[in-house]
Amino acid sequence: MRYFILVFLSLYFGFSNHLFSQKRSKQDKKTKKERVPVDSAFNKNSKTFVAIPIINNNPTMKTGFGANAMYMFKLNKKDKASPPSMISLVGFFTTNKSYVVVPYASLFWKENKNRAIIAIGTVGVHHDHTYSDHLNSNDLTEARLIYKEFRTFFWLEYSHKVFGNWYLGANFSGSKVRYQFNQGTEEENRFTEEFFKQRGIEDNFTSSVGVSLSFDNRDYIYYPTQGFQLIVKPKFYQKWLGSDNNYTDTDVTLTGYFKLRSNMVLATMASGNFSTGDVPFSGYQSFGTRNTLRGYPGGKYRGKYMTAVQAEYRWRFYRRWGAVLFAGTGSVWGNEEEPDGFANRSWLPSAGIGARFMISKVKKINIRVDYAVGVDGNQGIYFGMREAF
Repeated sequence: MRYFILVFLSLYFGFSNHLFSQKRSKQDKKTKKERVPVDSAFNKNSKTFVAIPIINNNPTMKTGFGANAMYMFKLNKKDKASPPSMISLVGFFTTNKSYVVVPYASLFWKENKNRAIIAIGTVGVHHDHTYSDHLNSNDLTEARLIYKEFRTFFWLEYSHKVFGNWYLGANFSGSKVRYQFNQGTEEENRFTEEFFKQRGIEDNFTSSVGVSLSFDNRDYIYYPTQGFQLIVKPKFYQKWLGSDNNYTDTDVTLTGYFKLRSNMVLATMASGNFSTGDVPFSGYQSFGTRNTLRGYPGGKYRGKYMTAVQAEYRWRFYRRWGAVLFAGTGSVWGNEEEPDGFANRSWLPSAGIGARFMISKVKKINIRVDYAVGVDGNQGIYFGMREAF
């Protein structure tokens, strides 16, 4: 599998380089009068469509193959202040029969005074995790849980600039989660199902309304080189919205970007996620999914509270080519003494390296591949477009 991934990487970046070299060759054949910049297809006011193959490898979903398509455009070509809006579709299927299909839209209009996010998706994850801490059982020292988690969700958000670089808005979300116990042997399936029942973990639906408060003075949202962004989002899950549980989930994220040189950037991030009330297992903070720390199986470590800090050094060393180094650490906790507190973990460091190929110098859109490692043998390979944060 490692050999296959290396071959894929060579083809992946080789094809990207060939594609843009071919475009440059065609443009160089034009007369001086007709000649346009290499990135004319990616002019900030133009429409841009990019589609790339992706491959992911992590302990939870194993090796996955799929595609990431992204369409960038201006809602109003005369609007010089708003960044390009974007519609994307990510979809892949993995070797352990997990899958992800997520259409996503991020819209900007009226001189960047209005912002909106629309996302819907369906995810099926084959979990196979072993736990030995916080099992809260006198006769159980270790538990291997094998199950399938299906999640269908939507997210709607609108924000308006109220003054300076501050935005205020609202969000609305819904998520349906169900569990299936047929991924292991008959004995393993029966054990996991009974383990979940004893701890009150069951299928559920949650729906929320919330507030979005943010400060954003980054120089460019798709590849910031300086500036800060602060996001605070309290979300209120209520039964009158159809939710099975009443609880509050608050996300706080601060990112900072520091331009070291014209081709070097230091990106930093600190995040906290906190849930209070009647929080279901499906509503717990999930390390490796609800933050951008790479190298951990999404869904193994969960708790009511989660914090993480990380930094990434970004270096564009030759034309469109770049490299990154990143490291961080985090913790997920809050229910160690409760029956479902078995997924807590106090310290989860992560570090890794990555390669970048800039498919648009004007819009500064990168294709990226990262390799990250954590503790206890956790590691992962990640492909995608744009930066991790």
